[in-house]
This record gives sequence, structure tokens and C-alpha cells, in this order.
Amino acid sequence: MIDTLIELAAEAGITIREIYESGNFSTSIKSDKTPVTTADEEANKLILRGLKRQFPNIPAISEESENRILEKQAFFIIDPLDGTKGFLNKTNNFTVNIAFINNREPELGVIYSPISGELFFTSPNRESFKYNYLKKTEKVKISGRLENKEALTLITSENNFDGRESKILKVDCEHDTLKIGSSIKFCRLAEGKADIYPRFGRTMEWDTAAGHAILKYAGGSLVDINTKKELIYGKKDYENGSFIAIREPKYSKKIDWQSLTLDS
Repeated sequence: MIDTLIELAAEAGITIREIYESGNFSTSIKSDKTPVTTADEEANKLILRGLKRQFPNIPAISEESENRILEKQAFFIIDPLDGTKGFLNKTNNFTVNIAFINNREPELGVIYSPISGELFFTSPNRESFKYNYLKKTEKVKISGRLENKEALTLITSENNFDGRESKILKVDCEHDTLKIGSSIKFCRLAEGKADIYPRFGRTMEWDTAAGHAILKYAGGSLVDINTKKELIYGKKDYENGSFIAIREPKYSKKIDWQSLTLDS
């Protein structure tokens, strides 16, 4: 299964890059006030068509489709172009996300960056890897435990930073801040280049599922702030609340959990 997900993510990435570089696309605003482009739609069609062909009995949920509430415990969840604002603003920070959910947990995940060529994925053996699809590099196993860093790095969204993020850390915890768009933030945690990613407010399951799987198998975790437990999938309307992603358990001690309330 994972080979098919990788192939579809890369194919969708090629389509997205061609549209991005041509500049020949249209943009509209969805009912939730977020933008959608021709690239989102074309990548979505490609991925859904491939999944239906290879796995006809497994339903697929996507940001760009009319989604229904599923009774099944196993399904695919897709964001065909995560970081549409980065696509529109020409930042190069956007990704293709595909994940397989089983029993409310992200079991497999693939994230592909069409411009850099970085491809991150999980294996059936519950390990995480990366390689560069465009440069055809060797695949490398990643673990957040591999890199020893002198200063803690808090990673946040370049579009959704509101100042609360740094306040989750204990008073005596000095840190650097890295801002970047799209789900590549989870990958930076998984490979040990950042330590903590707090996100306040609403996100959707297709925003987090692939990155969650990659981070989890690299030794990290994604914690729901409200429940203080690992984030689960198949929730009502596929909506997440606030969360904190952590690259290694020891960094949980740097967080001021007492300051995080139900409405954080």
C-alpha cells in the first residue's frame, strides 16, 4: 500500500508543480473562506482516481471533496495541496499529504514537497524515512532522537502565528522560533530540526494525519490539548482542536501544561 501512496503523492506533486510554474490556474473561495486553485482540484482527482483503482473497498476523505461521515474504521484521508496560501504567495512551501487511518490512528503517511523534492513516508514496519524524489537520493531512516541541539526550536505556521505559541513553554525555557508553512513542519520535527510545534484553533484531520504518522514513527507524538492524549481520527466533521506536536518525549517537560486550558 505505501508504495502506491508514494507514487500518487509524487504524481500529484508533478501536476501541481507544472501548474505552479506555468502560472496558468484559476482560484476561487470555498464556503469556509479558504482558497482553492486548479492545482488543488487536479491533484485531488489524480489521487482519488488512483486510490479507487487500487483499493476500491477503502473509502477516501479529501479536503477538496464532498465528505460524508464514515462508519468504517479504515479510510484514506488526503490534502492534495496543503499550503494553498504558500502556493498563491509563491513561497514554495506547500505539500501533498496522503494518510491511511485504521482504528482511529494514522497507520501510514506520505508527505511530498513538489518544489524541493523532499518526500517523507512511513513503512509498514512503523518506521519513518525520507529521500529526495527529484534528486533520486538514497532513502534515510529518520528519528527525532538523532540530532542533539543546543537550543530548543519552536516551529510554527508562517500564516497562523498569533503569539500564544511561545507562552506554552515554561518561563525559564529559552528557544528559537522557526516559521514555515504546510505540513512540512511535522517532518522537521521528525528529522530532529525542530522540537515543539503548538497549534491553536481549528485544523482538519487531512492537515495532520500524514505528518502525525511520520512524526509518531520517528519517536514523537501529537497531543490534543483538550484531552492531553494522542490525537485521534474519524472525529465529527473531521475537525481537530488545538494540539502540540513534540519530537521526543523529553521535550514535553519544557511545556507549561498547567497554562493550557480547554479553550486554548
